Amino acid sequence: MSKYSTVILLFVIFGCSKAEKQLRGWLPEFCVFAEQKCPNSRVTFWLYTNQTRDDPIQLDPLSPQKDLFEPRLPLKILIHGFIGNRNLTPNLEVRDVLLQTQPVNVISVDYETLVRWPCYFPWAVNNAPIVSECLGQMINNLISSGISGREDIHLIGFSLGAQVAGMVANYVSQPLARITGLDPAGPGFMMLPSLQQKLDSSDADFVDIIHTDPFFFSMLPPMGHADFYPNLDQLNQRGCSYISNWRFYNCNHYRAAIYYGESIVSGRGFWAQQCGGWFDFFSQRCSHYSNMPNTQMGYFVSENASGSYFLSTHDVSPFAKGPLVEVEFDISKIRKTTDLALS
Repeated sequence: MSKYSTVILLFVIFGCSKAEKQLRGWLPEFCVFAEQKCPNSRVTFWLYTNQTRDDPIQLDPLSPQKDLFEPRLPLKILIHGFIGNRNLTPNLEVRDVLLQTQPVNVISVDYETLVRWPCYFPWAVNNAPIVSECLGQMINNLISSGISGREDIHLIGFSLGAQVAGMVANYVSQPLARITGLDPAGPGFMMLPSLQQKLDSSDADFVDIIHTDPFFFSMLPPMGHADFYPNLDQLNQRGCSYISNWRFYNCNHYRAAIYYGESIVSGRGFWAQQCGGWFDFFSQRCSHYSNMPNTQMGYFVSENASGSYFLSTHDVSPFAKGPLVEVEFDISKIRKTTDLALS
């Protein structure tokens, strides 16, 4: 490794220091700190409707045009994460499915140049608040111009994008109806003392979270009104491997968006059992909560859901196993067949 590469690597690992100003001049352009202003040329918003699905329209966040939107439809805002853009997760898994099956308008946020590899900390983490502020500015203008009501707006953020969604609450004039966090990013956020700096249940009327990689890229503690933990007993998502095509790939992390996309069209549903929390789950005390109603994880979650929920999935698509009664029946049938074979 060259001396130049070593300097950059050490700065990426250890973040800001007294030498930051000197080092910043040596760094390649892809590691950038966002200008603290909105609108921001590095944060763009793209409208997708059934008419513009293949040719999206870039919105002016200060003056969004009402006639571009299909009237009186709910608005879904998709927010990508680190090393993402408006065509990658969660857009890749969710946007077309939504447009094909639901009466909605979709806006995809793009801040790709602020979250390039390998510039996670301090760059991408420090850039998240300005992305939130610029998104909040646009949402305020959507509401004030009568394009969307605050009760019609649903943010869906993946990884770093989930944390961006949470911080939008600091900048909107009215609280939003719903935020969905798809495996919210943990590194750089886990130890932050202020809830204003990360996603939590106070950020919208209803906040639902899917934790698929709580021991590595995300975090284990509950963050929303309803937190879902698929396959937590496996410490890995079923069918996942950390190696894909001979290179590292965090399959667990991206499964949150895959499950969510499937939940929009699944005829069976990702049904989950309530338990007191991950400690109760690992302590095998979920039977104490058997009187509590089950609920679906994903797009059609009941907004009356509250607490921590646990479920298992299939190893391959379709991942949803359906109602828990059916799952329990299948297990008992397998055990009966096994007993007969052994007798």
